Amino acid sequence: MDDLTNIPIVRQKHPGISPTTPLDVVREYIYQPMKEFKADMHYALQFCIILHGGAEVVFDGFQREYQAGEMWWTMCWEPHAYRFAGRRNFAVAVNIDLDQLGNCDPFGECNWLLPFVLIPSERYCPSDTASRDKVQNTGRQLFKVWNKRESNWKLESWLLIHQLILVACKNKQSASLELTGGFKKIKNAVDLVKSTVGRPPSLTEAAATCGLSPSRFSEVFRQNTGVSFGKFAARARLSFAAHDLKSGALTVEEVSEKWKFFDNSHFCHAFKELYGYTPMQFKKIVPKKIRTPGR
Repeated sequence: MDDLTNIPIVRQKHPGISPTTPLDVVREYIYQPMKEFKADMHYALQFCIILHGGAEVVFDGFQREYQAGEMWWTMCWEPHAYRFAGRRNFAVAVNIDLDQLGNCDPFGECNWLLPFVLIPSERYCPSDTASRDKVQNTGRQLFKVWNKRESNWKLESWLLIHQLILVACKNKQSASLELTGGFKKIKNAVDLVKSTVGRPPSLTEAAATCGLSPSRFSEVFRQNTGVSFGKFAARARLSFAAHDLKSGALTVEEVSEKWKFFDNSHFCHAFKELYGYTPMQFKKIVPKKIRTPGR
């Protein structure tokens, strides 16, 4: 298995994502197999679809080859690497603003985040010919809509994206949870984390918003997201802090104070533990070698 720490990783920017356009679609065409891995990380959620050819993808402790009609998913700020392995390789990458994910769902019952937060080995990838054909055709349609940009192209793209995510939410890892409305039970807690500036809400506070006991809430939350509430809240807090650092509008000290870390030293330690480098390095340089955030 290739070691992700030895692959230069580039922080990606998403100039196409804005409050009015919470998505960006990027295509990549590579005629020959790539000799080296290309690695990146980004603040947006991302999934990629292979439309032709194949690719090898590396996460922390996980590596897989993907063929035409297959797809992989990446959480915010999650380092990963890929290498096209076939000929006439063609892939479409979709970047999504976390805060806008699922805003086409008036019922609020679908766990739109689930395909991104499961550990890489459990994230949805079509496993039979019919499913691969469906994903491949939807990916082609998405690329066509985005490329032509005819009337209502943004809306059509947004709906196609959520159609693909919905398919992923209905796979074997999550179908039973969605049928029982499991995500609906914790949605208030997820919204609380996303709307709280500063100290993340406690387990007791989050459980109370969902009308559950802390122990029951912990169980349901892990079932629906794949991680504990504490880890989810901590990662979200650092992700928001990373977003502020990336904007360049605030100093490291100001970001630390805004997100209510004990002190600047604590903030730097927590940030480096998750991302592998300090907030100052994050602000000033593109890291050459970093390790993947620990689970």
